[in-house]
Amino acid sequence: MENIKVQEAYFRHYLLITKVVLIALFILMHHFIIAIPFMSQWIFFGVLVVLTGIPHGALDHEVAKQSSKINQLHFSELNFYIRYLTPMLVYGICWFLFPTISLYLFLLLSAFHFGETDLPIPATQSSLTTILLQTSYGLLVLFLILFLNLNEVLPILDQINIFSPSLIGFLKSPTAASYSLIGASLFFLITVIGSWITQPYEIAIFKRVFVLLFIVAISSLTLSLPLSFAIYFGLWHSIISLENIRLHLSIKEELSWLKLLVKCIPFTLFSFIGIFALIYFFDLNKNIDLFLMGLFIGISILTLPHQEVMSKMYFQIRKKPTN
Repeated sequence: MENIKVQEAYFRHYLLITKVVLIALFILMHHFIIAIPFMSQWIFFGVLVVLTGIPHGALDHEVAKQSSKINQLHFSELNFYIRYLTPMLVYGICWFLFPTISLYLFLLLSAFHFGETDLPIPATQSSLTTILLQTSYGLLVLFLILFLNLNEVLPILDQINIFSPSLIGFLKSPTAASYSLIGASLFFLITVIGSWITQPYEIAIFKRVFVLLFIVAISSLTLSLPLSFAIYFGLWHSIISLENIRLHLSIKEELSWLKLLVKCIPFTLFSFIGIFALIYFFDLNKNIDLFLMGLFIGISILTLPHQEVMSKMYFQIRKKPTN
């Protein structure tokens, strides 16, 4: 089998070109031809979440099973689901008791997850500075998308209406975006310098980081919240994750993209059934506030065990070149 690191690099290269072309087309259409209707933007976002977002988390059990097989450990589906569902339950209770703290935790988890996916640093170079670099990068990505579209974020937070008044008050202040982006940028630059001093990585990694951040900044400045987030999450993060999952599951036997997507179907359908069941039983379609709150909290709760499974997978595929 071709070296995993080479396959991943080729895939990222061509996906990045596709992403840049798509952003350029969206900017051209939205600003110079005809404005994309707001509802169409959210439909685009929803379609990408359905096609790539949900499926990229639907194979966690397969990923965990493969990681156990590589480490020559026994895999128990019962133990896996207990370990998978227990943190979700605990985190769900935390959301009920401490929503604002749970939001901060969700941002940090998501930031590290995005950074770990976007920055393929070899597992042999993993350290505290690596974790901080990946987290600061992911946090800056999130802040660029959210704070450059803060006027669209605030109405959503107002509808969810569970966070502390002090947080909402800060976000509504005229300096919120500038202070947050400056702080995130400084945190990122400090971790870049610290990483370079303590454990120098390949210069290509740092070049990739700044290119990716530049693209996120341009899309967030010129496009709306649903479009900029959909392009990053749906057309970059989720597809990169699916490709990494495919490579991970292909270590013993080659797995095509078609077979990978077929494997996603059962748990993707199960997720849809669960979502629609919640909407039906709690009558959420008649209460947009509850629907948004449930959707937001549900995504954050799923992120916690998903991130752990993916971290173990990244350690395996970046541990050493696999032929």
